Amino acid sequence: MAASRSSDDLIGGRYRLEGCIASGGMADVWRATDLQLGREVAVKLLRASVADDPVVAERFRREAKSLAKLTHPNIVPVYDCVEEADGQVALVMRLIKGQSLRELLDDAGDHKGPGQISAHLTVHIGTSIAAALAKAHNENILHRDIKPGNILVMKNGEVLLTDFGIAKPLKASDDDGTDLTRVDIMMGTAKYLSPEQVQGRSLDARADIYSLGLVLYECLAGNVPFKGDNDQATAVARLERDPTPLGGLRTDVPSTVISVIHKMLRRRPEHRYNNCNEVVHALDEAMRNLHDAMTPVEGLSPSNVAPPPRTRSAPLDPLMPPKPVRDFSVVSNDNTPQRAPLPPRDQTPRGAPRTRQALPDNRRTNTKRNYIPIALLLTAAAVMSFMLWKGLQDTRSSSLPSAVDNIEVVPVDVAGVKSYDPNGDDRVENENQVGLLLDNNPATQWTTTCYQGRYFGSKAGVGVVVQLTGIGIGQLKANFANGPHSADVFVSTADQIPASLDDWGLRVANSYSTKPGMATIDVTSPARHVLLYLREAGRSTGCSANNPYQSQISDLSFTSAK
Repeated sequence: MAASRSSDDLIGGRYRLEGCIASGGMADVWRATDLQLGREVAVKLLRASVADDPVVAERFRREAKSLAKLTHPNIVPVYDCVEEADGQVALVMRLIKGQSLRELLDDAGDHKGPGQISAHLTVHIGTSIAAALAKAHNENILHRDIKPGNILVMKNGEVLLTDFGIAKPLKASDDDGTDLTRVDIMMGTAKYLSPEQVQGRSLDARADIYSLGLVLYECLAGNVPFKGDNDQATAVARLERDPTPLGGLRTDVPSTVISVIHKMLRRRPEHRYNNCNEVVHALDEAMRNLHDAMTPVEGLSPSNVAPPPRTRSAPLDPLMPPKPVRDFSVVSNDNTPQRAPLPPRDQTPRGAPRTRQALPDNRRTNTKRNYIPIALLLTAAAVMSFMLWKGLQDTRSSSLPSAVDNIEVVPVDVAGVKSYDPNGDDRVENENQVGLLLDNNPATQWTTTCYQGRYFGSKAGVGVVVQLTGIGIGQLKANFANGPHSADVFVSTADQIPASLDDWGLRVANSYSTKPGMATIDVTSPARHVLLYLREAGRSTGCSANNPYQSQISDLSFTSAK
């Protein structure tokens, strides 16, 4: 009989249990120390009450086997699988120091219930998990339990899929053995089941797509679309009606994003996306309609899972940090997209491949004629490019900045601070308060005006500019007095503060947190001016019920790296 576990127990002669950090119906997850490598790990163990059940034990072994196949930036990696002398199996995994999406949604709410999160964060989560599922499906694994509790969100923006405990093969093979689930039992969590799971029909990748659609719907709406008095009523509700349109619940979310989610939630599988690759591309294209880049849940630095450097010659995305250059995704040998932690918007739509159909003869003729002016334009552009290049070669000093020029950075101090509102009538935001950001007094604050919505109404955002005594690099700190907040950071080496957001160029960092507190931002690109551009505001007791949203910052500082 499998023994119950306690702290200081040694698993596999190598992993010392430190404390239980999560418990489920069948398994516990322990924080442990790998004594050989000296690192912290997570160890998943079946609970003693079910460990002797042969079906449960075999399902657990299959989970280990499934996870061992899945190497992907958005799937929690398994380091080891240990079977003890008493037959108990242990999964040794990466220890995730973050929170589940379930916890994030609950934290974002108030006393009225679960809260909503921003559209850009929702799309980031959606593309990350869709990419993870694309990898799993490519390895013949159907997850079947996509829900917020099985999605982990790191402080640096990584989004990870976990818990393949009830996964099953998409297609049966001799190696898979028998299916360990009964046809008369709905496997999964009632709120996140697909219609075909409820009906007990055969499943394919589109079942996971539906479940992910429910998760994204909840992220935006604050609740799942189907609820009943019990699990059975909740499950059956999706067979009787479609979800309430998201557009009426979140008017701030672009219709393109809403359309993708509703397509994922079509009752008939054949009306959804065919696979998760299509979901990734659809969300990526929809992202182009958002005004702001995706931000991590909390913190600023990019994930340590970095795709290879960009090799194509397309223009850099204006919302993408210049150093290091990171692609939206990389494609592995199996053509499965791997989701980078902080995805930028691409310049061109990347929808699913389309089959070109033959054109009628008259259409072909017109098309060929249309190519003529295009060819002339391209030729003219090439000539102009050569002339520009020739002129630059003949001129020792040019007024055009070079992308490869080295900018000397020097030790800098804060020379001043200004509010920034490029979309406002007077282009400033409570300028009379901005000096309070530098008084080192947490009791005083610079605040935005009060807004009806958390995303600053028709504005793309508002912010403050830190003016430096020279061109330098360093660390920006902002003490947010309320939450949540979402902010992008831009830099400029120009003598004057750029008049429009487009003039700032590339975003170099970002910050997102659901709670008040200090945000620390590494500014590694040379800057004379640093813009902290607020994208999302929290509720404020100093505002009216009609306009309840306001950003509040008590202190702002910049520490030079030299």
